[in-house]
Amino acid sequence: MPQATGANAQVIYQAEATFGVTNPSPDAIRLPIISESISQKRNLIKSNVIRSSRNPVKPKQGNKDVGGSIPTELNPFMGILLHHLMGANVTTGAGANKTHTMKIGALPVSMSIEKGFLDLAAPQYFIANGCRINKGSFEIAPEGPLPVTFDYLGKKITASGASFDSTPVDYGHLGWDMSEVVMLEGGGAIGVGSNLKFDVTNDLDGGMYVIGGGGERRAIPEGSTLIEGALIALFEDMVLLNKAINFTETSITATLTRGTGDGTAGNEYLQFLLEELIYGEATPLITGPKGILVELPFSAFYDNGAAASALQIILKNTQATL
Repeated sequence: MPQATGANAQVIYQAEATFGVTNPSPDAIRLPIISESISQKRNLIKSNVIRSSRNPVKPKQGNKDVGGSIPTELNPFMGILLHHLMGANVTTGAGANKTHTMKIGALPVSMSIEKGFLDLAAPQYFIANGCRINKGSFEIAPEGPLPVTFDYLGKKITASGASFDSTPVDYGHLGWDMSEVVMLEGGGAIGVGSNLKFDVTNDLDGGMYVIGGGGERRAIPEGSTLIEGALIALFEDMVLLNKAINFTETSITATLTRGTGDGTAGNEYLQFLLEELIYGEATPLITGPKGILVELPFSAFYDNGAAASALQIILKNTQATL
C-alpha cells in the first residue's frame, strides 16, 4: 500500500456564498503551498463524578477547533486570498486584463479549503468549510521569492473519498521575484532598506459556539484590523531614526511589476500601499564587528490618507473576479 506524500498532495480553495457550505457550483483554484497545518481538533472533557471506584468515566466531546496556517510564496493569481484578507475589493477593466483595488472592509463570507492525498490507493480528501483569514504575514527582502503565510479559522472539516471539485483551475506558480520590487519610503526611493515585514490581523472571534450547534462555530466575526510590521535598514544616517524619534508620520509603498505591468498575461502588477504609519523608536545595536542595522517597528493606520485605508493592495492580472 502506498504511503501518502506531501509532494503529491494538493490544496484547493473556493469562496463560499453561505458560511460553512461548499459552493454547489465548484470552481476551485489549486493553491501552491510550502506546507499546511489546517486541522480539526476536538478535546476530550473528563467527568468529575465520584462513583465508588477509582476507574475513570468515559469522557465527553468538546467543541471543534478548526484552524491552522498555509505558508506559501505569493504569485499574481492569489487575488482571492488577498480579497479575503482585506475585505473590500473593486474590480475594473473592460478587457482580459483587470485591476483589483483592495482596501480594509467587511470580510467576504468564507472559503472552502480542501487538501487531497492523491497518491493513496484510494485518494482521500479533507474539506474545511467556513474558513476565514485571521492573519496574513508578508516579507519583502533583497532577493528570492515573496513569502506569505495565511492563518485561518474555520467551522468544520469533513473527510471524503472524492474531491468537491475534480477539475480545479490551475494557474501554475510563477511567484513574484524580489528583483521585481521597487520600494518607496515617505514618497521617495529608499536605498538602505534591507527587509520589510508586516502582518495584517483581522482579530477573528473563534468563540462563537452555541447550544445545539454540534460543537461547530456558528459564525467567525471579524474585529478591528491591526497592521504592524518592521522596516530593517542599513544604519547610514539619522533620516529614518529621526522619524521615529520625532513621531513623524510617513508611508511605505512596495510595487512589484512584471513586464509592462498592465495586467495582461505575463505583465502582472502588485502594489502594497501603507499610506500612513508611525515608527516606534529603536536605538541601533552593536551586535558584532560587522555592519550595523536599525530595525524600526511600525503601526499603520487610517486618518486622512487619500486611499481611505490603512493598507491598500492593487493587483493587475487576468482574473475576471475575486
